[in-house]
Amino acid sequence: MLWKLLLLFSFSLPLFAQKDATDVPDEEKVQRLLDASLRFLISSQEQTTIEGKQYRGEWRVQMELTEPYFVLGKRKKVRDSNCFTVAAIHNFLAEIYLNDTSLTQLKPTLRLAFSEVQSYAVNEKYNFWKLLPPNRKLKLFDNPKPLPLVRRPTNYPLRSRLINNASNVPEDADDTSLGNLAKHYHNLIFGTNFSIISHEEFDNYVDNDRKNINWYNLLMHETSSTGAYLTWLHPEYRMWIKNPIQPFVNNLFIFFPGSSATPRAYEPWIPFGSNDVDAVVNANILTYLSTTNQLNTSQGLPESVQMIEGRIDKGMWKVAGIYYPNSCHIHYAVARAYASGITDLESTAEKVRNHLLQSQQPDGSFLSRSWLNNADSVQTTAYALHALLDLKKSGISVSDSLINSSVNLLMNKVVASKNESHWNGGVYFSGGTVIRNLLIWHSDAYTTALIAKCLQSYLLQVREKD
Repeated sequence: MLWKLLLLFSFSLPLFAQKDATDVPDEEKVQRLLDASLRFLISSQEQTTIEGKQYRGEWRVQMELTEPYFVLGKRKKVRDSNCFTVAAIHNFLAEIYLNDTSLTQLKPTLRLAFSEVQSYAVNEKYNFWKLLPPNRKLKLFDNPKPLPLVRRPTNYPLRSRLINNASNVPEDADDTSLGNLAKHYHNLIFGTNFSIISHEEFDNYVDNDRKNINWYNLLMHETSSTGAYLTWLHPEYRMWIKNPIQPFVNNLFIFFPGSSATPRAYEPWIPFGSNDVDAVVNANILTYLSTTNQLNTSQGLPESVQMIEGRIDKGMWKVAGIYYPNSCHIHYAVARAYASGITDLESTAEKVRNHLLQSQQPDGSFLSRSWLNNADSVQTTAYALHALLDLKKSGISVSDSLINSSVNLLMNKVVASKNESHWNGGVYFSGGTVIRNLLIWHSDAYTTALIAKCLQSYLLQVREKD
């Protein structure tokens, strides 16, 4: 009987080997797909500016209200221009080029994108939106002449004074880290010497001894005085006393001029008048500081790491990012920070790996919640794959099968046309807090750039192992 079992096992070995081989992505096919995706990103970049509509150097982005909301109106989807998207795509492409400097065809694209990123700069800080003429007079009386420029979406129809004033946000830490990382990469690629923002600017806005507590942080049972970096690089409303009830009361009376949460005409407005602590924003700041060799001089480093660890330990995978509704964005951001050199995140990085291992679907995909772009399997899988590749590159044990199945899934979801390839855009940003699940941004170019970076990282790791 034993010899029969051994004989059966010996005959089945080639079958198992064949199954493993088919699970491994074809290296040449991955390379062709990477090349085709870069061609898409080059050809889809805007070459002309239509003032107030679109801008040379950016890529098409959709800003979408998925359900009616009383101050934003009915469901709609319109084009938008913002720093976050163009800077993120620029940085993906810059990292791809720095990994392979033979890709000289990317240099004109990088130059155009970099120039557009700078249009959002205020000294060395960056804003999410451009300065544009207001859609209407923002006060009942005594409006300045001429009307000052304000921050707002390019094409989204804002009607009421309240929502126009609320859109006039100040500079933020997320766009500032992305914009300055773009300058750092530009210096490396083109030999320029643009100055980049110091860690001190981020250290000036940390969660220490604040009387004002953001209501979303309270709602998520997050502690105050974390010492971590704040999102908005702008003074917030100063409360007289620390009262956990007051943020909710002020927000209920946002329509009344006496509320600290009410936006003021022509003045930058931190949402609800209260700065916030976001784990994804903190991870992005740490990535910037580490990449630009400023990590050891930043006072916010240990507290930021501790805050991120706390969110992960509480299992806040889906809610730790106030402006990031995708279920794997926190995994991506933490793994990216760890791979950039934040070694203090090692235990958290291992928890990210474990959670991804538990979350992967049988077909190799990762999913967000059902209401987010039909679970958004492409975008979520791309974030998860980027995280897995970063973790493996940094020495965290990640099985090849976990990575291979995700690569295969994304390869099967590609949209090919002629000699170009792209992926349908997934959700990578939202309006945050009360509209976190309603007002979202998606872009074919952003998703394609993210996946192109994954494909290149995958090939580099495979070839290094060979």
